This record gives sequence, structure tokens and C-alpha cells, in this order.
Amino acid sequence: MKQLPKHRLIIMAHPDDPELACGGTIADWTRRDRVTHIIVSCGEKGTWQKNDSPLRIADTREREAQKAAKVLGTKKVIFLRHPDGGLASNKTLSLELAALIRHLKPYTIVTHDPWRRQFHPDHRAAGFAVIEAVMIARDWHFFPFLKEIGLKIHRARELLLTPTDQPTFVNDVTQTFKKKLTAIRCHKSQLGQLPGWEKRITEFAQSTGKPAGFRYGEGFYKMRI
Repeated sequence: MKQLPKHRLIIMAHPDDPELACGGTIADWTRRDRVTHIIVSCGEKGTWQKNDSPLRIADTREREAQKAAKVLGTKKVIFLRHPDGGLASNKTLSLELAALIRHLKPYTIVTHDPWRRQFHPDHRAAGFAVIEAVMIARDWHFFPFLKEIGLKIHRARELLLTPTDQPTFVNDVTQTFKKKLTAIRCHKSQLGQLPGWEKRITEFAQSTGKPAGFRYGEGFYKMRI
């Protein structure tokens, strides 16, 4: 029996995060499934140039995200345009994401692992916001107004956190790893701030895949919903 396509929803903090975190897996999914990206912040602080314009950076990064998504085969990118670096203080983000989850009805949701040791506070904040949004989206009695505007509950089948220090499974991305690197190269405004990025990403994918017997792998922690 032929497997029906699934809807995979990738929710990440910044425009280059989907490709860096799980670009190989996205490219694998888009062969048969529908993939949507939600980018929470503009990424307008993503530069080391003190005289650069945050508005110009935000516009550049959106265009780069669209190009990278196209490389991977993603059909739609949704930009929420929240301020870069301020997600931890955002009071409505989980509700906003919950409404989108009810509307889009994904089978799989992928986001940052907020418990991983990582530098950017937006990654932790986005991860926690998505986890809370999944709970709001699945239960009738959170924010009843959502039902009144036609957004019925939706329980995704999978919630995957990546990158993670404790993967519960590793996806083989050997066949799509080159496409992941090509997509990352679309984020030209960021590569100067990531010296040796290709070597580091390659070595990380190799070390992640090796325990599972893969040349290149991307690890995920699967949460129960």
C-alpha cells in the first residue's frame, strides 16, 4: 500500500537554522512529503558589521532563507518577523505558533532542543515556545477563542528536537548531505561569521551518523505528545 505524503513543519528561530539543524532530513522528506518552514525572528542582528543596517540584514536574510528552502524542496516559508534576540520575553509566541499548528495540521513538528547546551538564547526560547504551542494546539480548553474562529484542535504525531545532545534516533542523510551544504551556502550574509563552517558541519554529521552506521547523520530527540 502506497504511503500517503505527510506534512512536516520546521519551526526555527532564525533564517539559517533549518538548513544548519536538519537540512539533510528536510531534503530527504521533500522527496515525498510537504514541508513548511516557520522562521520566528528576522535575524536582523546577525552581523559583525557595526555600521550595517538591521533592516537591510533582515531583508537579505529572508531572501536567503527563500533560496535555501527552494534548494531543499520546501514549498512554503512563513516569516513571523519577531525581533532577533528577544524571543525569551515574547508573551504571545506560543499562542501564535499554536494557531499556526492548528491551521497547518502537520504530522511532524521539528524545533530546537531547548535543553541542549547552546549559545543563542533564541534557540532555547523558540524550543520552549514550540513545546508549549503543541500543548495548546492539541487541547480544547486552552484559549477557547481559537475554536470560535474555526481553529479546531490538532495533535501532531511527532515532535522532534534537533540538534540534540541525546538523540533517540539518527536519520541517514548520506544521500542528501551535499544538498544540505548547498542550501547553507545560500546564507551568504552569515558564512563570514562561521569560519570553517563546512568542515565543522561535515565532521558533526559524520560523528552523529557513525554510531548508527551512516556516513552522515542528523540526530533527533523524539518527545511524546
